[in-house]
Amino acid sequence: MTEVRRAGAVPASLWERDEEVATITRAVDTLCADRSSPGTLLEARGEAGVGKTALLAETRRIAEARGCTVWSARGGETLRSVPFNVVRQLLQPALVSMLPEEAREYLGDWYDIAGPALGIADPGERQADPQGVCDGLVAAVRRLSRREWPLVLLIDDAHWADQETLRWLAALAERLDETSVLVVIARRPGDVSGDSARHLDAATAVGRPLAR
Repeated sequence: MTEVRRAGAVPASLWERDEEVATITRAVDTLCADRSSPGTLLEARGEAGVGKTALLAETRRIAEARGCTVWSARGGETLRSVPFNVVRQLLQPALVSMLPEEAREYLGDWYDIAGPALGIADPGERQADPQGVCDGLVAAVRRLSRREWPLVLLIDDAHWADQETLRWLAALAERLDETSVLVVIARRPGDVSGDSARHLDAATAVGRPLAR
């Protein structure tokens, strides 16, 4: 059931957004109902100023009110060339808060592969295989989602995320059936091209539109 709030408490950017808020509420409730529930990806797509960021803030409010763990990140136009910048924003704080032995235990065999991309392990002498790193990051989310359940990931300005993060996002979206996590992203319809556009479109293709 959608929480009823006083009209004065509703931001102007959420006026006439009852349908979107109801969709968010259902997604959060589904996540919280069962640890084995499949994951969900919701996409808020629109031009600047239509209220995408407000929907992410509302997602956080609803999720935290239900006891969810909420991690967030934001793409930056000037940081597109920084590999793994956005996925690091999402996951690094949780992993850094662990003792090194605990982080290694949770990542298991993926620690030496995904750890350098997350900034929690020194890179080896050999160049890491990009697909292996991507798979390792997906495995990290899968394991962290069990530890931090119910887990909600928010990504704002996904159109400005680095290509490596978008590749990870597409891979995660393909495996949401086995990862109980809610992912909500906000993006503009343009401002992305090439492989980045392909990865972002692949991720949102398996998700559900939240706002257009």
